[in-house]
Amino acid sequence: MLGIAFLFVIAIVVCIAWPWLAILLGIQLEPNPPRPEIAYGEFPFRLEYEINGQRKVLQDTLICEYDGIGADEGRGKYRKWKQRLASGNERITLLRIDETQEIYYSPGSANYYMGDLETGREYQHGFPNALIIEKEGRFTSNRLIRADQLLKEYNIKLISWEASPPIINNFSGK
Repeated sequence: MLGIAFLFVIAIVVCIAWPWLAILLGIQLEPNPPRPEIAYGEFPFRLEYEINGQRKVLQDTLICEYDGIGADEGRGKYRKWKQRLASGNERITLLRIDETQEIYYSPGSANYYMGDLETGREYQHGFPNALIIEKEGRFTSNRLIRADQLLKEYNIKLISWEASPPIINNFSGK
């Protein structure tokens, strides 16, 4: 009887674990995507906005850098990119509401600027919308805040967004 129970438990473990092991094995056997020809880029930008009737201009540079190969069950293997602001700021902050909430503008993804969007995929900047980051205990969430809500609730209006265009990159595997 103990042997049958043991086999039953093993069968359940195999049924639950096998799909994940098969995905993991499939990802590991998949070839790495080719390296980018251009692995580093700097993209100056300018954001003009109004808060409580006062005009402000933020200028900075988005620095993008190739960061190797990543893998997950949704995409398989992919090129990873990291990005940071030259100013050292973590985000393009428009308003810090309190210690748990901050309204910011996203300059876009490193994949976009480094010419590494998936084929047929078009990138859309968020302008004139912004994002709000909310921290609750260990959890952090980001959500879109539309331009009309941004103006109505926080008296912020994004006026203009001028950013460097993305590069044309080659991925040859050299």
